[in-house]
Amino acid sequence: MAQVRFVTGAKKNGRIVDTSTKVKTLDPAVVKKAFNAKAAGSSAGMDLLAIRHAMQTMLQSSGGRPALEGVDERVKIPKIGSDWEKLEKLARAAGDLKHKPSTGQMAAVVLHLGLMRISEEELKEAARKEFA
Repeated sequence: MAQVRFVTGAKKNGRIVDTSTKVKTLDPAVVKKAFNAKAAGSSAGMDLLAIRHAMQTMLQSSGGRPALEGVDERVKIPKIGSDWEKLEKLARAAGDLKHKPSTGQMAAVVLHLGLMRISEEELKEAARKEFA
């Protein structure tokens, strides 16, 4: 059961602080191996649990708004309404992580994971066909 403590002046402003120990999350690969499980809740091979895990490991706070680790610059990209709605749902679903991601941060992680699935060999082959 979660432990709570009342902060000084809590009776006046109703502020309660949760002091229970935080539960550590598990790496999806460890869970998959332990239970000999198959990916569930995936879309064309992109596992939703992997997206959540990547978001948790990449989203870091150094005070202020948490930022994605490894972001070099912010760029504008065209967005498709239905895709953005899905990203908003993903961001809301990941709202129980240590740091709540923005929709743009979720878009960056999904894009990153999607691009990681394309091997260097596939890129070289695509370039060869394009310029042949």
